[in-house]
Amino acid sequence: MIRSRPMARAPKVFTWSDGFHRYTVAATSRAKALAAWETDRDLFKEGVAEEAPDAPDAKAALAAAGAVIRRAEGGLKSAVDRLPKARPKPKVDSQAETARKKALAEAEAALDAAEAEQRDAEADLERRRRALDAEAAAISGSWAKRRAALEKTIARQRR
Repeated sequence: MIRSRPMARAPKVFTWSDGFHRYTVAATSRAKALAAWETDRDLFKEGVAEEAPDAPDAKAALAAAGAVIRRAEGGLKSAVDRLPKARPKPKVDSQAETARKKALAEAEAALDAAEAEQRDAEADLERRRRALDAEAAAISGSWAKRRAALEKTIARQRR
């Protein structure tokens, strides 16, 4: 009976990218691909690495199984180009904008007038407070003199 030797498994192509480079390797398992990439992270579990038989470097990787093929992948310019484009500001109706600016100016003028009115009211209140304080001091002084005179009279009458 002829015993056949088990055939070696055919390598598969695996790839992942860090955004700056694409790393491709032909290996018989994911574990061997991770070992070739010299990483302790499970890039497959993280969803970063994948099996990619149609990768641009698949033929080169299969020709040199186990060797990592590294290709530049656009770098910073490519990453910036993939950013969402700034939206242009919407055009503003000039009549609506004019009306808005007029309303804003009127509101600011009303606020300035209200603040001036409030300052005047506070100043008037302060003048009246000072007048009342002066009146209270005069009454208190007058009372002190009157009381002293009355106490003197009472003291004389007791003797």
